[in-house]
Amino acid sequence: MTNSGEIAERVRNGQPLDHIPVVDFHCHLGASSEYYYIPRSGPRQVAQHMDRFGIDHAVTFCIDTTSDVAAGNRLQYEATEALPERFSALTMLHAGFPQDWAALLEEGHRRGSRGIKLISQYQGASEHCIDWSPVLEFARDKGWAVLHHQWGSPERLEHWARNFPEVVFVIGHADGLPYAGVVGKYENVYQCTCACFVVGPFATVQGLRAVMPAEKILYGSDALDLDFGTGIGPIALSDLPEREKELILGGNALSVMERLRWPVLSQQ
Repeated sequence: MTNSGEIAERVRNGQPLDHIPVVDFHCHLGASSEYYYIPRSGPRQVAQHMDRFGIDHAVTFCIDTTSDVAAGNRLQYEATEALPERFSALTMLHAGFPQDWAALLEEGHRRGSRGIKLISQYQGASEHCIDWSPVLEFARDKGWAVLHHQWGSPERLEHWARNFPEVVFVIGHADGLPYAGVVGKYENVYQCTCACFVVGPFATVQGLRAVMPAEKILYGSDALDLDFGTGIGPIALSDLPEREKELILGGNALSVMERLRWPVLSQQ
């Protein structure tokens, strides 16, 4: 195995990966997080930037994690309504305000949300003290995915995956080595590559592949917090076989969409 092949060659030459499906499963839309302003962040501007890399579709959620998530969620819904072929929205919940969850989920369902984004670690809540079961009960018959910044212990993730088999669970960042057993055991659990270029706290793409099937790994960039390219590069230039790169960059995401019956599949 070598970091050659058409995918690596295109990335080295600055060419888009428009010869294969590419789906970013970890993307934020919004002009401002807690720390900085993001220019050129409108949905059509972002779609043009995605074209630069050959990204067909992005699963998005709001970038501001600690304030009122309702406004950020509505921005995602507006983007998916304007460009449904380019974006699918997840509804973000605030772990500190469970009294708001039902209304947020109902609004998301009405507006075409495709799932839920959780990020308790940024919201002043202890993950192991949160009962997500009402949220997952809502999601289980809707063809939804649930992506979490960090699921807590492997046993906790396994509990959810076992009890809610209709829901697809996504480990949001490449710190998933402890979850490898759960990923391998449950067909509804997937691992995202987000931040795999950060040496130390996160695993490399090859490190993830060493402990879990290639078919269970999804490309995610963390754009617009990071850039789309910081997620593509480590996959494209890895020593994985070309077919596994294709699966991770988009093939697996299309399989998830098909499993959940997302209409976007027919538009790719």
